[in-house]
Parts: sequence; C-alpha cells; structure tokens
Amino acid sequence: MKVVFDSADVMKKSVKALSALIDEGEFIFDEEGMKLRATDPSKIAMVDFSLPKHAFREYDVPGPVKIGLNLSDLEDVFKKAKASESVEMSLSEDGSRLVIELVGRARRRFVLSVLDLGGMELPLPKITFTATAKVIADVFASALDDASNFSTHVTIDVTPEEFVMRASGSKGEYVLELKKDVHDALLDLNVTERAKASYPLDYLEDMVSQANKSAAITISLSTDAPLKLAYAIGDANFIYFLAPRIETG
Repeated sequence: MKVVFDSADVMKKSVKALSALIDEGEFIFDEEGMKLRATDPSKIAMVDFSLPKHAFREYDVPGPVKIGLNLSDLEDVFKKAKASESVEMSLSEDGSRLVIELVGRARRRFVLSVLDLGGMELPLPKITFTATAKVIADVFASALDDASNFSTHVTIDVTPEEFVMRASGSKGEYVLELKKDVHDALLDLNVTERAKASYPLDYLEDMVSQANKSAAITISLSTDAPLKLAYAIGDANFIYFLAPRIETG
C-alpha cells in the first residue's frame, strides 16, 4: 500500500482534530478513500472522518487495508509537517509498521508501530433531527469560548426564526443569538420542530478547534437528543455526534 497526499497542512489539521477527541483509532483505506470512525474513551462523542480517494495524487491500495494507530503518536509526526510538504504513507510488508514521509525541500521519514485494535466497525447513530443550522465556524468557536466563562455546558435552542446558545452559572449568563435573514453568520436554518438540548462545552470546543475560520459548520439536533456537527478541512470531511447533557433531580 502507498498513498500520496499533496497537502501536509490538511493532514496535520485533520490529525490534530482527531487526536483532540480520541486516543487511538483504526484508519481504513479502501476503494472510497481514507476513513476512520471512533468514539472518545468515555463514549460521549463519536467522530466519522473521511478523505476521498480523488483527493490523493497517488492511491495504490490493493483491497481494504486497516491500520490501527495511537493518535497522539500520529499527531507528533504531523506537528513537524510544513504546509508546502506532501505526505507519502506506505505499509511495511508484514503490516506491522506505517511509514510516513514528509517531502519538500528534504525527505523526512517517520515509522510508527501499527496497533491491533481488533474492533468492529461502529454504526452511525440513527437519529431523526428536527432542526439544522449552518453557522460560520469563527462565530461558533468564539461563542463557545465566551460561554466557557460562565459554565461547563451550553444549551442550544433552535426555532424557525433563530439559533440561540446559552450558558449560565453563578457568575451570570451568556447568550448568542443568530436570527434568520438578519445575522450573516447564520448561513442557513431549516426547522420542522423546535429543538433544545444541552451539551458539554469542552467536547464542542475540541470538535471545532481545527475548523477554518471561514468554514461552514452544520449543526443538527432534536430536543434532548445527540447533536450532529459537520464541517470540512479541505477535502477532509468530519462528522461528529455528541450525547446531550441530561438534567437530573
């Protein structure tokens, strides 16, 4: 197996986004491209990552190949990557090592041990969403940062007219309001039924930490149900699912 990808920067951001949520995972290379689906250690969140075959300059994969890796180790490799470099990845003959080469003004080779994670492929959650909003990443990420001054979780409330995010605590309250056809940070709003749920802030911050500022983030939810959050980094696609915070007592 050998694949060549021209943008080390996209791969670097993608790996950093994945490692923020999961410790280890199994990458699958098949006829569609490169993908990974995994949950965080607490199983509160899931990420579904894909990089299509057409995004690669070279893609020589003889049948499905599964490569289990420690994401922290992988991030350490791509921390060294420069935006102008390309990425070459190949598997050793015995399948025990992944060779990653960063090619630019020089050729740098990193070798990682492949882990036998032996897991079954996770199914995507089957959820009927009643509200979907498309928001500029920079505005959404800034709102999460603002909200973190007041609470460890946020409540998202979506109606046919607006997208609202609230955080409250002993210090006070923070509110973000994006009204349809008024605020240009709200790119689209599609609501069949009002949706309202609370989610842990730290997970949301990790999920969007690598999104380009001008990227569109699509947020789908239903009342007290898992949230779906999706965006792209170049040709790489990220879909996240996050369990709601259920109030007790």
